[in-house]
This record gives sequence, C-alpha cells and structure tokens, in this order.
Amino acid sequence: MFGAKNDVSVIDAKRRDMQRLSLYIDKLYQNPELRYLFWETTIQCNLSCKHCGSGCGKGIPEDSLSTEDMLVFLTQFAKHFSPKDVLLCITGGEPLLRKDLFDVMAHSAKLGFLWGMTTNGVLLSESIVQKMIRTNCKTVSVSLDGLKLSHNALRGHDCFEQVVDGIKRLVAAGSFSNVQVTTVIHKQNIRELAEIYSLVESLGVDSWRITNLEPIGRANQMGSDFLSASEFVTLFEFIRSCRQSHTKVPVSFGCNHYVTAEYEMDIRNHFFMCGAGILVASILHNGDIYACLDIERRGQLIQGNIRTDDFAEVWQNRFIQYRKRRDYLSSFCANCVDAQYCRGDSAHTWDFDSDSPKYCLKRLPGI
Repeated sequence: MFGAKNDVSVIDAKRRDMQRLSLYIDKLYQNPELRYLFWETTIQCNLSCKHCGSGCGKGIPEDSLSTEDMLVFLTQFAKHFSPKDVLLCITGGEPLLRKDLFDVMAHSAKLGFLWGMTTNGVLLSESIVQKMIRTNCKTVSVSLDGLKLSHNALRGHDCFEQVVDGIKRLVAAGSFSNVQVTTVIHKQNIRELAEIYSLVESLGVDSWRITNLEPIGRANQMGSDFLSASEFVTLFEFIRSCRQSHTKVPVSFGCNHYVTAEYEMDIRNHFFMCGAGILVASILHNGDIYACLDIERRGQLIQGNIRTDDFAEVWQNRFIQYRKRRDYLSSFCANCVDAQYCRGDSAHTWDFDSDSPKYCLKRLPGI
C-alpha cells in the first residue's frame, strides 16, 4: 500500500529546511569540504553493460596510473586530508580487474584511510573478500539490476548467479559496515520492484539503493527505456512505502536528482544537493582530477593531473564550474519556483553546451 501524500504544512516545512540547506551550500561554494574521493582504478571491464555511464571496454590505456603513481599520490594526499574526514571510493570500470588494487589499498590502510568499493560483483571470490577486509574496505555496493533475465539483459552477460554468490560471501564475512545492493530501474525492470526487494532481503544485505536509468555514456542509446513521469511516481511511491513501513532492508533513492518537495526526504535520508566539486572529487584512470565520475568527459572540466599538480591546491582553488549556482543560466530554471533548492539539478546531467539541465523531473508532466 502506498503512503499518503504530504499535506501543505509538511511541504512548507520541507521548503524551509531546503532553504537552510541552500544557505549551507552557498558557504560550501566558498569553503568546499572534501568528503568523498573517487578513484577510477581502470576503464577496463569484464562486462559490457548497456547502461554504462563511462563506456568501459576491454583494453588498458597506456596512460593509466601506475602503482607508484598512486602510492606517491596517497602519501601526499594524507598530508593535507584527514582519514577521519575523507572516504576513498573505489570504482572503475571493474576495480577488481586492477592487479595492484590491494597493494594500493594496503598502503591507504597504513595511512589510516577507510575505503568503499562499487563492483559488478562477478569477481567476488572468497579470497578477494578476505583481501578487502585486510585492507580496510568497509562498504561495498554491488550492482544487481533486477531478477535473472533483466539483470543479465542489462549487463550483457549471464552473470546473475555469480553476482548473487558474491553478495552472499560479503554478507557471510560479517566484516563490512554496509553491504549494499544498487539497482538501476528502467522500463524493463520497474515491474519487478517488489520481487527484487524480496531477493535483496533474502540475501541479508544492509541496504538497497535504487537509481534510475540516466542519459549518460552508453545509456544514451537506451532512450526508449527511460522512465516516464508515471513510472517515476510508481518508483517513488514504492520507495516511500518501503520506508514508511520500515522494511527489514532500508531502501533509498540515489543522489541523482531533485525529486520535488513532495518526495524530498521521503525517499532518501537527506535533501538533494549535488556534491560535485564541493564535497566530491575524483581521480581518473590517467590521473586527471575531476569532479563526479558520472559527468561527461570534457577537456574543460579537467582540473589538473596528480602527476603534475598538487591535489590540495587544485581542490582549494579550482572546480570553479561547480562552485556557483547553475540554475540562473537556464531560462527553464529561472522560471522555476524550486530553482533555489535544485540549483540546476545534478552536474552529471547538465548540458555544458547549452548551460541548461538536460534531465529534469519537473519537466515531466505529472511529477
């Protein structure tokens, strides 16, 4: 049963809270606080997912960072940023394909850092799980995009059982603070929401994170599978119902978008804000310094390179594109009553050519 709609007083209270958040974001533009550093360990992958945001492939580019590059970088990084303030977020490609991954992460552990990893789950053998534990991995997000047929169809490989087995090994280890399943919802799997929840619950994971199919990377070729307005409402109502009924496994929507005052705080634990360049930075596979890894790769968005630039200086003084409001650049945003809260929505779906959002839930009739 879906939960009741919010009344006017609740909506008004949310708007007041979002206004206070807006003032906090203004302060972050002046004094950014790095909390998440993503490392794109490789753009190599063992799958060929239809919705891959970065278009990963099989090869390893010659300009990829070496082991020594990363050891030097982490040592310098630790001189300027405290392990208690920054979580290292390991991703790819498929990070477990990088042969020196645990050598690098063992060094980060010696420096005091904790880390989390996003993986497709195929390579989560018992020996890999033990290496993750020994090197201070605390959170793991495994992609599981539906039941067997829908997961395999999206991933391009018959790998569903391998992924499920890998999740079971993580849970059985009992050493991670959060074993999470992440699911990308689109037209082909939205009808499976209740069944996917039952599967997730049976696996004993700590949380289920749901996102929507986004117009980034290879997913741009899947336009017919993007959710409609009514399907977004179905998704949001499902998540809200789970949260209101306090399901065994906590369910939340990802950080993707501003979801209007009706759903903000009802489908995740925080109000929307895009942290790219103010809370989040990334190191690309070749050492380039970037904001969020989901943002399209454009030369003018590269902030520097860890081989030639001091990361702390770059973080303090660059990322200018992200440390200002974007909403005023778009005529659509300028006329929107929620622009002060949304601020142009997510940077990864911002159109840097037209300076306007290319994906906005409020543009969909019925949201």
